[in-house]
Amino acid sequence: MTDAVTTRDQPLIAIDVVPMSFSATEGLRVATARRPYDPYAGHQALPGVLLFPAERLADGAQRAMRTKAGIGSDSVRHLAQIGAFDGPGRDPRDAAISIAFVAVVDASGHPDATAIGPRTAKPATEPSEPRPPEAAPAAVWRDPAQAEPGLPFDHDRIIAAALEHARTRLWRDAALTRALLGPRFTTADAARLQTALTGTAPDPGNLNRALRTNAAILRSDDPAPSAAGRRGGRPPVTWTWRA
Repeated sequence: MTDAVTTRDQPLIAIDVVPMSFSATEGLRVATARRPYDPYAGHQALPGVLLFPAERLADGAQRAMRTKAGIGSDSVRHLAQIGAFDGPGRDPRDAAISIAFVAVVDASGHPDATAIGPRTAKPATEPSEPRPPEAAPAAVWRDPAQAEPGLPFDHDRIIAAALEHARTRLWRDAALTRALLGPRFTTADAARLQTALTGTAPDPGNLNRALRTNAAILRSDDPAPSAAGRRGGRPPVTWTWRA
């Protein structure tokens, strides 16, 4: 007797990335980019790709940022997987599961949130998708609270998950926190980041105490970039990361 063979259609595996940055001047930002092809052609969305058969997830995330938003790997300070997102209606093309990442990007390397310019990388052809135009918009950086509502697929939910990932791991995850604050930062920078992620300004005394007792950082005599050009008054306390 021969056993019956049952075939099953497997869902597509997508990679979606939430580019995120923080600076003393711009605050916390996330990025989207205009989709050059259907579905949702012309809409802002997270950079995403369909995973190649022999491709690692992290490599797919780097490819998504490079080909869909012009963000090169040299500007990515930290890359972390934040979860899997599924649902029968999340992609109108076919059933798809998205493996989502957050990528902390060097804030000095991206344009103003209102600027839309040419991408620095030529888009790659996706499996089963037409080749997009030769030139496409670069990443558009915005305050998360000012991001366009109703992004395609379930990208609003993915951005919310990325912000929650950063909020719950701030200070507990030294690599993530260092990527957001940079190699040197002031107490004011730390307060701004915590306020941006939690919506509540930290108590100054509690924050200073937490910084002084954090084994991953130490007080520095060198000024942080955000303190450059400051005139008069006591110089801000600056912190750096232990090797």
